[in-house]
Amino acid sequence: MRIAVVGAGLAGLSFAHFLHHKAELTLFEKSRGVGGRLATRRSDDYQFDHGAQFFTCRSDILQALIDDKDFSSDVSIWSPKVITLSRGEKPFKRDWFEPHYVGNPTMTSLPKRLAQDVDVQLQTRVEEMSKSDDGWQLFAETGASLGTFDWVAAAMPAPQTNALFQDQFAHQALIESAVISPCFALMLKLRDAPEFNFDAAVVRESPVAWIANNCSKPGRNAAPSLLIHSSNDWAKEHLEDSQDEIQAALLSALMDIVPLQTSEIVDASLHRWRYAKVETEVGEDFLIDESAKLAAIGDWCSGNRAEDAFLSGAALARHMHSLAFAD
Repeated sequence: MRIAVVGAGLAGLSFAHFLHHKAELTLFEKSRGVGGRLATRRSDDYQFDHGAQFFTCRSDILQALIDDKDFSSDVSIWSPKVITLSRGEKPFKRDWFEPHYVGNPTMTSLPKRLAQDVDVQLQTRVEEMSKSDDGWQLFAETGASLGTFDWVAAAMPAPQTNALFQDQFAHQALIESAVISPCFALMLKLRDAPEFNFDAAVVRESPVAWIANNCSKPGRNAAPSLLIHSSNDWAKEHLEDSQDEIQAALLSALMDIVPLQTSEIVDASLHRWRYAKVETEVGEDFLIDESAKLAAIGDWCSGNRAEDAFLSGAALARHMHSLAFAD
């Protein structure tokens, strides 16, 4: 069974990890690396976890994976001092009542480990697909053929999955029911470690929603840096604004709530996550059209956490395994 997996984020990698011994899989990833929103950007001596800040583990299957000796060194528990900030109000401490995990030394460490035993074609965007008697033929944006496959599994945000599958997929209406909000990530290189009374902060009533001292995470020995996430609602309103406008607005909002001066910033950069937070999920572990031999996975299927993406991929792998044995 030849399966094309479009997207090498956590859902696609989980699917491939649990099925690659049973099927011939090829993962196509448009970016330069695997992991999706489990992402880390390096610049000079600086390092930024500019996507997902951590992930939780509430399932036996993910816990078993990160406890496995082949994966345990790629993951650590992050135990920061976390507070809530609101302009004009006294900060208060937040307690985390479950372990919060991060990749070690980068958020991409776990995805890279999952990708070791599978065929991943990086910087390869699947632009379109067509059905023939031999299966699904995939095409790159250059028009070049990427091969023919028995099955195609989309491991992308719902709007991108819908754009690829369109009305060839029986569950198009369900895909369209998913709602995903954007987010901006502002990355600040600092001259010195910030003198804050927290490692991470949840921010209320501000364009800024999250502040993290990236160096407080395990395994991070990089130069001092701050990672700021915008609120999702603010990002919706300003999604198509210029990068300069977004950066200036977020910097201004940040300096309203923390003791940071422009002179302390060496450099700043911005990343836009068009699909960052699932607001409305589909309510299924995965979507599958066995007649068309198409499937879709992702956090948007059943939740909004990184673990939901992992579980979605694992659930589809179990289902496909049963189909393979049935054949």
